[in-house]
Amino acid sequence: MEVLHTALDVTDMESQLDFYTELLGLEVTQEAEMDGQRMVWVGGDEGGELQFLEADEHADPAGIDHLAVATDDLDAAIEEATAEWGSDLVVEPQEIPGEARLAFVSDPEGYSVELIQHLD
Repeated sequence: MEVLHTALDVTDMESQLDFYTELLGLEVTQEAEMDGQRMVWVGGDEGGELQFLEADEHADPAGIDHLAVATDDLDAAIEEATAEWGSDLVVEPQEIPGEARLAFVSDPEGYSVELIQHLD
């Protein structure tokens, strides 16, 4: 497995991006919108990314939304997490066509962990 990114809730996406790109020299690596939520990833040359989620008025503006980890077998990882670790399946498996399958489970402390299986 490989740690991919940490997702942070933000209330001002543009200021957040300016800080990380202009001050720290990171680059925007991808952008997406899902279920009406804007998502932007930034990263450097060595791998690993931060994902910013534009939070609504009910979200904690400084909260950690989730951690993302790559897995070779999404279904096996979900099965082991729920059966052996007592994890909850937070978000059912879904597919980003041609790119990846993903799902969210809880860790022992209750944090959401996004499991991502890249499709080849």
